[in-house]
Amino acid sequence: MKRPYTAKSTLKTLSCAMLLPALLFSQNAVMKRPSAQSLKKGEKQLFVDDLMIKKKQGITRMVHPAEKLERPVLEAAMPWEVRDKESFLDKRVNIYGTVPRDDKTGTFRMWYADPGSVLYATSNDGIHWERPVLKIMGKTNETDLHLHSPSITEDKFETDPKKRYKAVGNAGMDRDDAKVQRLKDKFEMVDWYRDKLHRLYYAAYSADGLRWTVEPEPILLGCDTITLSQDPVTGEYLAFHKRQGDPRVVGIRQVFLSVSKDMENWSEPQPVMVADELDNRAAKKLKGGTYSEFYNLSAFSYAGQWLGFATPFRRVEPPSALFGNDEVDGRKRSATGIIDVQLVHSRDGRHWHRCSDRSPVIPLGPHPYDAGSIFGLCNAPVVVGDQMWMYYTAVTTPHGGLGPEKQQSIARAAWRIDGLASLRPKKNQTPGIIETHEFVPEGTRLFINADVKNGALSVEVLDAAGQIIEGYEKESSVTEKQDSVKLAIEWKNAEALPSGVPIRLRFHLENGDLYSYLID
Repeated sequence: MKRPYTAKSTLKTLSCAMLLPALLFSQNAVMKRPSAQSLKKGEKQLFVDDLMIKKKQGITRMVHPAEKLERPVLEAAMPWEVRDKESFLDKRVNIYGTVPRDDKTGTFRMWYADPGSVLYATSNDGIHWERPVLKIMGKTNETDLHLHSPSITEDKFETDPKKRYKAVGNAGMDRDDAKVQRLKDKFEMVDWYRDKLHRLYYAAYSADGLRWTVEPEPILLGCDTITLSQDPVTGEYLAFHKRQGDPRVVGIRQVFLSVSKDMENWSEPQPVMVADELDNRAAKKLKGGTYSEFYNLSAFSYAGQWLGFATPFRRVEPPSALFGNDEVDGRKRSATGIIDVQLVHSRDGRHWHRCSDRSPVIPLGPHPYDAGSIFGLCNAPVVVGDQMWMYYTAVTTPHGGLGPEKQQSIARAAWRIDGLASLRPKKNQTPGIIETHEFVPEGTRLFINADVKNGALSVEVLDAAGQIIEGYEKESSVTEKQDSVKLAIEWKNAEALPSGVPIRLRFHLENGDLYSYLID
């Protein structure tokens, strides 16, 4: 039964809408750190936020753009991936889906999509991909899952082998009014939904990830893109999905979150990634730029917290301001604008914050295959040796492009491990200083991920009162001309850290980047 509106619930909803920017982007609102917490052995501490930082001096946070390959890793090439239009070939594949890697064999698997099907590919190196003949939909690599924006996870908590894999996606043009009404009855905020195409989100399950059962009832009202994540502690499912027209937010496309324990009953969707005035200013810098929206959010648990890749959509009107014309061969352009990828972060997967100066972590170009826009990404990166890889949908034109100039392919972005963001001394500020809050280390050895090949780094160990512990002075731990993802820090007369007592770390950084640290 639909929950009735009450004065209390209405006031709460309005308050959330009015206070949304502060709630979403205020670090203090949701990032309270307990004093002298235990630091788990081997758990990395990233520098994407300031939760573990007590003081900074002469330091700035840098977002690092991805390294790219000369070509995409997968393009529309098979007959079933290419649509033969009247005047051109429609070549589009996308990766709103999933890419895991087998820990034992090192084999990569990819679930991706063309305009009508969910397909499957494999690779030994993550760059060269093969399309196995599955014999499910003829002699092709097509699965029997037919959802737009398919996002898949292998459920480590599931005890039923038939439901080892879970998926969510959008089923376009489901014109069953009774289904829509039953779905509306489950939620409060439904008056915004005016979609005549009835694009609804569905859940599905599978034993092997290839043959699927789609649940008959839709799970959420929405639009087209959606990303599925799973909390590694609670096992809860997190669906980050797009809504168009929800009255709680300004603009059209924004990202909402709904949570479920069973993939059937979902919480009331809440806005988690919403464009603000800074985003709108960025849009207005473009010729014809008007305002910004958010296209989607790929969120994943990493190093004891959550990271995300968000895709801001900077709108341009009219289309001719961006393309030089408003239509091609009688075909009108859809919403036009530029989409790239920004880094966002969270400590619980529910409350999200923007990172640094909002510079793109996956910028457009310089290669033609992604010079126009990036429509979406897989739901989590893959760790390969000392690197982190992320697969994304690369588009040759901005949003609103039309064939044949518009082509979509799947590309790979790469960073050093933990290398999405770092702390770096400000210009003319040498050295920069970073001091952590106090913690009790469970391990004994300090390791850092840092690039100081053109600089130096030293570390002091302080007691809980902020006094340097004898034998752990910075002068006895100087590291120079090194670039390593796991560099052991030692002092002249000590290798191990003090144990069983609260300590702080004070990093002195000169002309370099500090990405993360851990105590093992």
